[in-house]
Amino acid sequence: MRIFSALCTLLLISVFTPSTTHADPLFISSGTLTVEGPIGAPHFTFFGTDFVVGGSGGERGAVVLQTGCFPCESGKLISVNAFFVGSSLGGGGITVNGMSFSGGFGGTFQLDGPLIQVPFALTNLTITSPFSFVGNLSVCPDSCVTRPPVFSVSLIGGGTATFDLIFGGLNSQGVPIFTFENITYNFEVPEPASILLFGAGLAALGTAIRHRRSRQRK
Repeated sequence: MRIFSALCTLLLISVFTPSTTHADPLFISSGTLTVEGPIGAPHFTFFGTDFVVGGSGGERGAVVLQTGCFPCESGKLISVNAFFVGSSLGGGGITVNGMSFSGGFGGTFQLDGPLIQVPFALTNLTITSPFSFVGNLSVCPDSCVTRPPVFSVSLIGGGTATFDLIFGGLNSQGVPIFTFENITYNFEVPEPASILLFGAGLAALGTAIRHRRSRQRK
């Protein structure tokens, strides 16, 4: 009987909890997303016109530098690409047009950038790279695993990523090796040189939205 009552309660919550979806993608004009160490999770704060997003406490996502530079060698091709989904986004809050929502996060974040060759050096390295960002974010009362979202939005942006590699000596062939320390994706209004990269992110978002809408019609 108790199980039946609990199921009824969850059903009523899912039916009568209002869910809001922001129709147009929000452009991130400033803010950061940071990942530290070989098992670090994302910490992020995004700002734009009439909105702010802040989140942390998630799990490790798929960050190329975390696995590719553990360690990596001089001459190796790497990138700032990263992908976070579901529980890796953690939780936090979002305010859009004066409406605030907080709880657990769901959705996906995808960050893409060009290939970079690790230079030859015998010291720690700090390297920069342009990146593009597309994502969708859902806010659930507690966890998006157990509760339906109360707010969903698409996000787009781009900027310059800065990451640090720690010099770890020479390998048996005399090639410098490095380990990943941290990366920060700095969001900004794109410069003309990065418009094409940003445009690629917009195209990817458009494809994802069309695919999602086509599935909803079926």
